[in-house]
Amino acid sequence: MSTPVTPPKSFSPPAKGASIHVDGRYYFIGDFMNRGYFGDVYACSDEWGNELVAKVLVPRDQTYEQVRENWLAELRKLLDLRHPNVTYVHAAFECDDTFHLVIERCSMTLDTVINLQNLKPDSWIPYVARDILQGLEYIHSNGYVHKDIHPGNIFVSQTHDRMLPSKDPVWSFKIGDLGISRLETEINAFNTLLAQWMLPPEAIDSAQFGTIARTVDIYHVGLLLLALLLNRTPAFTREEILAGHPRELAEQHSSRFAPAIARALRRHVASRTPTAMHFWREIHACTQSSV
Repeated sequence: MSTPVTPPKSFSPPAKGASIHVDGRYYFIGDFMNRGYFGDVYACSDEWGNELVAKVLVPRDQTYEQVRENWLAELRKLLDLRHPNVTYVHAAFECDDTFHLVIERCSMTLDTVINLQNLKPDSWIPYVARDILQGLEYIHSNGYVHKDIHPGNIFVSQTHDRMLPSKDPVWSFKIGDLGISRLETEINAFNTLLAQWMLPPEAIDSAQFGTIARTVDIYHVGLLLLALLLNRTPAFTREEILAGHPRELAEQHSSRFAPAIARALRRHVASRTPTAMHFWREIHACTQSSV
């Protein structure tokens, strides 16, 4: 008697207008929004009227089992890292052999702020830095390193007062896309995925500049705040990174925050701002000294 063959799992991306019933709740799928590292992102809402996004993991040459492993890994991170300055996960479920993460929807990414006309960087930096560094300290305290902090992964949340709809919303900044974060003990130069334009020096030459660890995130926040200073997101070649060009750009700027940002961009890990809290203290000190 032959053993029955289990048919392969078939992924079914959601269609606009679809409703998914899970654990007594309905989620309503809206427009396709964008494509991320691990999956596609759709607008989504629930019966409470909450504006959400559904992140749907897509196989892309992976087996069902591999995609499920990625889904569970990201879910564990999101559940471990629940913090006001980290994008919040509302639900996680499998539907039609396809894995979904339902996450809060934010208004925009920091890219939009950086490219504002007539941007006044010194007005933005303490507020952006406070939220991002507070979330980052929490991520680090749980043993994780994000490794992919850039303006497109920092989300702007605008909270409206429903009783006073004409009132200006309260802005906050949140770290998102934890898809490639790893426990700090597991990081090394060979299993670390980093975008080429934002490589820290230690990812290019760890023997000269130091070990890859949580200070990667400090460097990336330095690049992010440098982008606010410049009113554009800079990109650097490997040669410019190794020559310390990002730090030099910060040092040349007239902002009162420039010295603190430059320290976060030092090439040698041992000389760089060591923690998110240290970075915030330096930013905050600059704010206090200007009063």
